Amino acid sequence: MSFFKKLFHKNTEKNNETGGTKRTTVPVPEDIIEEYKHKVSPYLIDLWKSNGFEKYDDGLITLVNPKDFETSLWTWLGKEVENYVPFAISGFGELFYYRKLTETDEDVCMIDIQYRKIETLVWSLESFFTDFITNDENREEWLRESLFKKAIAEFGGLGKHEVFTFAPVLAMGGAMETKYLKKGNAQVYQDIVFQMTQ
Repeated sequence: MSFFKKLFHKNTEKNNETGGTKRTTVPVPEDIIEEYKHKVSPYLIDLWKSNGFEKYDDGLITLVNPKDFETSLWTWLGKEVENYVPFAISGFGELFYYRKLTETDEDVCMIDIQYRKIETLVWSLESFFTDFITNDENREEWLRESLFKKAIAEFGGLGKHEVFTFAPVLAMGGAMETKYLKKGNAQVYQDIVFQMTQ
């Protein structure tokens, strides 16, 4: 069973066989849970309560405080949308957000900052964790897992809100090689890339 399957194959189950050092957890404040419990899926609330804001697999994907990334989301969308909630970032600064479309309909989207694209990934938040992110091909395509592991080996681990940044961005001549990577703050990087690619 893969690292991610061990983590997410049950809604709130914590698995203690995931290598310890690959996870970094920050408890979710109660006021954040209260503020967002009517805006996001109960699955995410349960995940926050059981796992906190967590960096998985050295930061390949990190659950983040929505408050820290709402400004980035509104900038990329061009407007503020009440029921759109940023909840995770990739190790390269892509932003994942939840959309509550109706009382029964939801989906998860990703802002691919390298190519200035918004992709709808799955039609439920639970499916994002239990199916999408546990799939090896999806992690390679959407999270650039192989490159991420090379970057970790070469540059070391990532701090809070830190990601690997492409210089230049992929759409402007960068390439999927570690020689084009540096470390940087995710929010700052998202803003810089937005300004560069307008």
